[in-house]
Amino acid sequence: MVKLRVSVGGSYTDLAIVNCNDEFHPIEFEGPEFKGRAVVRIKDFVGITNDGSEPLTNSDYFKGRNRRFSFQIEGRYKREWDGQQVYFGTDFDRSVDLPDGFEMMLKIARYIDPVVRTSLSKDGKPWILSPLVSSINTMAAWKPNDIYTEPSKKLPSPPATPRASVDISRAYSMMESGVSAGAGAVSSAWGFLGKLKKGNRASVMSSSANTSTDQLDTKINKRMSMPPNAFSGTHLITPSTTPQPGSLSSSSTSEDWQASKNNSSNSSFDNEGMPLGPWRHHVEEDTTFFLPNKSNLSTPQRRKHFQTEENRKEFKYQTDLVYGYEFFSPHMDFNTFDIRMGLSMNVRKYLAGQPVRYVCRTLDGETVFWTVQFELVD
Repeated sequence: MVKLRVSVGGSYTDLAIVNCNDEFHPIEFEGPEFKGRAVVRIKDFVGITNDGSEPLTNSDYFKGRNRRFSFQIEGRYKREWDGQQVYFGTDFDRSVDLPDGFEMMLKIARYIDPVVRTSLSKDGKPWILSPLVSSINTMAAWKPNDIYTEPSKKLPSPPATPRASVDISRAYSMMESGVSAGAGAVSSAWGFLGKLKKGNRASVMSSSANTSTDQLDTKINKRMSMPPNAFSGTHLITPSTTPQPGSLSSSSTSEDWQASKNNSSNSSFDNEGMPLGPWRHHVEEDTTFFLPNKSNLSTPQRRKHFQTEENRKEFKYQTDLVYGYEFFSPHMDFNTFDIRMGLSMNVRKYLAGQPVRYVCRTLDGETVFWTVQFELVD
């Protein structure tokens, strides 16, 4: 029986297996140009873990969200890059078979994302990429010594007792939105690219759950089996206990940003080794830090702003900021490689045994910042 294996790293080859849905132990990685950490969430995950333990089947992240997977990256660039140099998308090491209707899907993708670039020659290494800053679902930035205040939606507290396999989302009754069969026939091909839904934002569905957050916390704490500080290896992120300046909210102004920047620079925070600061369980869209002279933009506004090449070239990824990204999709079930959009289609047969690989890289492929790889293995 094939099982899903998910790996993350700072290059194509230096990869580590992720324990999916383990939101309290992001996996750390470091490459020549980027230092980061990641969490990957897979709905109904029954795949491979990095320590042979039972998989965490679900995360409460999926409660009320019409999504089948998500990955979250937080990290720092080791040198400055501009927004025209850093791309995000999928690429492959060998040619792939293009399913019927792919050209039509690509036209739709270009309508939604006018700056998408492609290279699909059968004798090369195909890729579909867009500038990261204008394509990623969610983006934010903050100083590494900031303290993050969780939003009103409460997350489970880190468990104090060892944990066993947990299926959190089965405590909820979830609603799934349907897509017409006609739309599925046109756009199911390579729907894992995440370019098919206008705005590239999955709809958030209301939940009919009767289980309260407090009840869920109690259930999780009873069933967990490993305290956070008992996790062996190098993948544990321990939150800092040093008093630190508060993070800026989504309503912060450019004056707030400058004041926070000044306060941070005068603190005793040690920046040696490019620390990332405390892990954030969720990334919320917030452009305050990387567009300090503008009011905070929504995701569609940020994307529209950076569809202009001039704006992308003016934007700089700074080495003293931690950047947070999230990518997600409601259509791709990586447990089976089925795309579900009204009609169901399995894309594994088109990939010639290759994994689905999301990558943040330069357009020429000479520099890779991070990769997230999904593959079915025996």
